[in-house]
Amino acid sequence: MKDDAAAKPAIAGSRSALLYLVGSLLQGLGLLLIQPFAVRVLDGTQWGLVSTAVVTIQVVVVLLSAGLPLAITQRWFAPGNGRDRSLGMYGFMAIACLAIGLAAAAVVAFATGAGGTGIAWTTVLAMVCIGLLGPVLGCQAVLRAQDRPMAFVLLSIGSSVLANLAGLVAIAVGTPTAANYLGAYTAAVLATALLAVVLVRPRAPWTVKGVVGESGRIALPLLPHTGALMLLTQGAVLLLAAVSGPATAGQYGAVLIFATGPLTVLNALNNSWSTRIMSVGRDELGPTLRAVLVEAALSAAAVGMLASAAASVGSAVLTTDPTLLAPVAQVLPLMSVGYAAFLIAGNVVYVLHRTTMMAYLTPAALLLSSGAALVPALAGDLLAVAAAHAAGFTVLGLAYWLAVRAATPGAWPMKVFVLAFAAHAALIVVLLLVPVSLATGLVEAGVVGAGAAAAALLVVKRRRIVEPSPAN
Repeated sequence: MKDDAAAKPAIAGSRSALLYLVGSLLQGLGLLLIQPFAVRVLDGTQWGLVSTAVVTIQVVVVLLSAGLPLAITQRWFAPGNGRDRSLGMYGFMAIACLAIGLAAAAVVAFATGAGGTGIAWTTVLAMVCIGLLGPVLGCQAVLRAQDRPMAFVLLSIGSSVLANLAGLVAIAVGTPTAANYLGAYTAAVLATALLAVVLVRPRAPWTVKGVVGESGRIALPLLPHTGALMLLTQGAVLLLAAVSGPATAGQYGAVLIFATGPLTVLNALNNSWSTRIMSVGRDELGPTLRAVLVEAALSAAAVGMLASAAASVGSAVLTTDPTLLAPVAQVLPLMSVGYAAFLIAGNVVYVLHRTTMMAYLTPAALLLSSGAALVPALAGDLLAVAAAHAAGFTVLGLAYWLAVRAATPGAWPMKVFVLAFAAHAALIVVLLLVPVSLATGLVEAGVVGAGAAAAALLVVKRRRIVEPSPAN
């Protein structure tokens, strides 16, 4: 495949995947270390305002990005003026998010100020952050294509961990209010956005022929997809809150990390997988896709099984009713294998320029999952809701596989995915039969962790034997 550059672009390898993974773990660990202090410095109301604002930022910025980051990465490797189109799409995303975020901030400031209760500065600052994160996400999409994981991770940490750390410092040395926290948070996000523009300079979208229209055609169909995907991930809490009350929803939300944790790890690894898939020509897609799929299935099984095995210990630490919630936490990670299949198939959808199908595939999976969860949610059966939740992602992965398999014949090692899913399901059955206690939880986590480590060492050893040395 020939593009603007004479040399073939580098394909992200295991080193890049490891850096993306370490970066995601640092983000999670950093936030876990910061939040306990912030909760104790702020009173309940002020912390509630901060928490709501941060969640709003995370949710809305994902919706506004509307799938453009992966499109930006894919366009970088496209024939012709792919790199100009990628940088132009990055510029479109940055300008669009900034315009929407600042306009929303102005509307909120005017509406709350005119209401006589004073300007809601926490919401205003959240809208500003949403605008500033557009350039960050666009830059990261290009960095992913350039195989620059260190810079990618630096932006991730700056826009999350350092932003929250700045907020903590602001309320520790100044007045402990949500506005002060979010003011410092916004300043850190602004610095990260400026760094993003320095690391990768965007192109004005109107200077690259067709980019504005192309960006709109990609973004609009993907709005239903991004919204549905977010509801697939966290919508069970909203469903329980609506039909069973906030207390039941709170119980489920307390162990939802056992679903979002494995998905976060797989998203981090997908930064490497997507680059490998998108950086090869259509004639080389099959072999590369097959290799990535095997890696994705094994990674999904490993992180999912580890999360299930750690559920008893985690439930004892994170909840006040581990006997009730540990089984729920053990079942939730079963969504990992289906999610991994969705991630890889989603990358292929971008390569094939068939993103329109995402506007109905993901919402369809959401409807099926929600329908299956409704009856148990009405009864407050959290274990059955968790099973439906995990099944939703399994259906999602199957739907995307069916959508792209004809265009990638022979590239899908479905036996590996079936075996990975079966092994994880068998482990969950065993875990559900064991009484919940901290002691048994430690044993379960230790045994599965040791098994995963041994399997990883065998895979690495086999690769060293099979792969030829550079000298050959």
